[in-house]
Amino acid sequence: MGWRIRRIYRMLVLAAMMLSTAAPMQAQMTVDPVILAFDRPDLKRQDMLVGNVGLRPLYLEVSAARILEPAAVGETYLTSPNPDEVGLLVAPRRIVLQPGEEKTVRVIRLDQDFKTDQAWRVQFKPVIGDVITDTPVAIPLIAVKALVFARPGGATAKIIGQREGRALLLANVGNTNAVISNGVQCAAPGIDCQAVSGKRLWPGMVWSTRLPLDAPVSFQVKDAGPDRSIEF
Repeated sequence: MGWRIRRIYRMLVLAAMMLSTAAPMQAQMTVDPVILAFDRPDLKRQDMLVGNVGLRPLYLEVSAARILEPAAVGETYLTSPNPDEVGLLVAPRRIVLQPGEEKTVRVIRLDQDFKTDQAWRVQFKPVIGDVITDTPVAIPLIAVKALVFARPGGATAKIIGQREGRALLLANVGNTNAVISNGVQCAAPGIDCQAVSGKRLWPGMVWSTRLPLDAPVSFQVKDAGPDRSIEF
């Protein structure tokens, strides 16, 4: 048994050495906020904060793409080097962050007149800088795609629903998105309550879900107005 224990010990030491070698080479990024809302038509500019919480310099490319149909299943994008075509300007487009450093990215909405929500993805894409090492390392290059949206004037979300047993169908027939969250069903008032997942419903979007119980379900709705509750 002694040689087996020594072999396992050597394997654990080797794994620890590999992790300690690779860890300093990794870069980690923070983006705040990851959902940015232009809630008022007069709101034209906002800021996002990107930071490097890793141990090596982080090189980023920042770009914006319009989401063509936010209510569709799967996002499709309009990209262009011309910000006027995309409807959103982000600056700067290239960023270098030293470990522990944060920088501001300005987000400017260019579209002036629209009847329903406009939405974009702002991508923070890491690119490889100079790496000097004598040992193999793994450098994760994971882009962050933040959601940016603008509400129209007179923004109103209107959520309608239909129940058939445990099947629930919800639709947004308004002109702005709403977040349906904190769903709950109880077998009796305050008894055997279960959580029900929610969804962001864009204008024109239909969403169906299966409920755990044959009982009324309630959600919290967050949109352009005060938060409210709905029940089906």
